[in-house]
Amino acid sequence: MGSLDNSNVAYTLQPIPGKGKGLIATRAIRPGELILSEPPLFTTASLSNPATFEKDLGAIVKALPKEGQRAFLSLHNNNPGADPFSNIVRSNGYPLGPNSEVGAIFPLVARLNHACRPNAQHAWNEARGIEVVHAVRDIKEGEELTLSYSEGGPSEQRRSSLKEYFGFECACEACSLGPAELQASDARLKRAQKLDEAIGDPRRVRHLPERALADCKALLDIYQQEQIFDLRLPRLYYDAFQIAAMHSDAARAGVFARLCADARTVCEGEESEEVASMRELQADPAGFGNWAATNKWKSKVEDAPKQESSEASFQKWLWKVDT
Repeated sequence: MGSLDNSNVAYTLQPIPGKGKGLIATRAIRPGELILSEPPLFTTASLSNPATFEKDLGAIVKALPKEGQRAFLSLHNNNPGADPFSNIVRSNGYPLGPNSEVGAIFPLVARLNHACRPNAQHAWNEARGIEVVHAVRDIKEGEELTLSYSEGGPSEQRRSSLKEYFGFECACEACSLGPAELQASDARLKRAQKLDEAIGDPRRVRHLPERALADCKALLDIYQQEQIFDLRLPRLYYDAFQIAAMHSDAARAGVFARLCADARTVCEGEESEEVASMRELQADPAGFGNWAATNKWKSKVEDAPKQESSEASFQKWLWKVDT
């Protein structure tokens, strides 16, 4: 078990009513601040045979130092009974990157409970071999630190998914809104799902780019209303970047690449490989693989207006409002 980077610790581990244990902020935390970093207790890289998964996991756990064994066995198990090692891993494991088939156990990160409006985001730092957690909005002293375990959507969909996969009834702030507020929130999030689906339609992006970009702006407005600041935000800016890049609009593509990089930096830190990739595209949008499928919006990076001159005018230009 590797050592943690506990310099300037901003949290304490303590019991949370109805949730077991969780992390509580011991001071104010700013967006983008690194809350914690943790190396894996172990990974599943050596587990290749499903038939012996439980046995092999047991051997891995028994080979850990006593401190590591206690840390692993104290984690929550969503399905107690048979195959305890496997089910603890299924309940607490995180993949080593978004597309990785290898998972890992991070005992401290695993203590971060769920909220549908999370105040933090986790990410795997490949270069350093650690899981990092950054604040994605202002966090007050005494506030619980939270991640999102769900893919979003209206409250009924979220709560059903969380119950099925994690075994708990979500009672977070977003799920505990009053009837009128919850109805309005659910309506926005249902629309967000439709907007996201439309934005992902390549034919629409190619032939109706103005509408696709308008959908991105509408989705951004919903995210702001719903206080969504996790990785969904940089993904939205990346969608907008792709629309501009496909139609040779280097000016807007450069701005959207910057916004994507800035938002992802908040979520993952400056060391993120995705941040580095977006910074390159910010400087040279033409480096994008699907650059200039059409010349419909052809522009140069330097054609972008100065944002500080008039924020309102800049936003109208950026999203092609009334143009």
